Amino acid sequence: MGGLGVALLALAAPRPAQAAEVSLYGTLDVGIVSTHVRGEGTGSGLISGGQTDSLWGASGRETLAGDAFVSFTLEGGLDAATGHAEDPDRLFNYQSWLGVGSAAWGELRLGRQNTAGQAFVSGIEVAGWKDFGMGALMRAADNYQVSNMLSWTSPLWQGLQAGLSYSPDVGERGFKKGRAHLFSSALQYAIEDWVLVASYETMGRVELGNDRARRPAALQLGLGADFEAARLAAGWSRQRNGFVGRNGGEGPAGLEPMGLQGMGPMEFMDGGRLDAVYAGVAVPFGNDELQLQWSQGRPSWHWRDSGERAGMVRVMSLGYVHSLSPRTTLYGFAALGQRYDLDDVVGADAPRTRRVAMGLTHHF
Repeated sequence: MGGLGVALLALAAPRPAQAAEVSLYGTLDVGIVSTHVRGEGTGSGLISGGQTDSLWGASGRETLAGDAFVSFTLEGGLDAATGHAEDPDRLFNYQSWLGVGSAAWGELRLGRQNTAGQAFVSGIEVAGWKDFGMGALMRAADNYQVSNMLSWTSPLWQGLQAGLSYSPDVGERGFKKGRAHLFSSALQYAIEDWVLVASYETMGRVELGNDRARRPAALQLGLGADFEAARLAAGWSRQRNGFVGRNGGEGPAGLEPMGLQGMGPMEFMDGGRLDAVYAGVAVPFGNDELQLQWSQGRPSWHWRDSGERAGMVRVMSLGYVHSLSPRTTLYGFAALGQRYDLDDVVGADAPRTRRVAMGLTHHF
């Protein structure tokens, strides 16, 4: 029996009467998409995760003495169009953590999870269209996870909440030399219909060769508002020395053995900076919602092969969502990327990318 079957049988097995309450949940998102990349042509077919990631998981919580509790989440991504696991080598690639907490002291989680900064800032996103959401350019707010991490989230103090995350081994090197660590801190302040968020993430020094080393970092600020007539969001980020979330393409091949691929082009990693701004608005009417997003990124570096300065990157989208029920939605969106590389975010060839998609999302 495969690993997935064993996991499902384990979830369905009888439990002692005093075991934690466990919930099995998931999201299936399948659509039809057409993507055109200038110079590469047009590709069409089915897509999984057009509006939100397809996933399945289990979560549970047990009350201890007083107001203390133990909680856990196991969550894995999947391709709903093919049935394949998103990560064949990792059953629970999205979340795999065990936590303990209380109302007075907050919650401490240990395992694979989102960073505090990603969790706080991504909460203001208007629409998470695949490759064209807030995280398209504000990569530290994109949906990425870190292994071997400890995260603490504070209780809510008059609208203010803090979060801290630390991983001593981002690249999953175990006890080998060359381990890289990551630190994330975040603040969130909510008052009535408004929320302010801020985060700072940094990694340890990454060796680039020739006695050069850089420390990737990302600073993010965000503002969100949820009114009866509309939802609004605005964000800004400054990313230095590579993508701290390791979610920007393969990057230099020499970093792959260290588990640090995905940090962007060498020009970015070696002293480069990417400043990005984001704005979004969603207007509901009845069971429908119109969603508009725009973001822009300004790279600071010159390409080494050509000597040309990296150009401004822009990403924009227009989407429509219709709720069939509290758990099921129809959606459609059109998106445009100028000098936007779907794999590497910022590329020397500066492609122009267009995408049109429509699909169905169901939560269970």
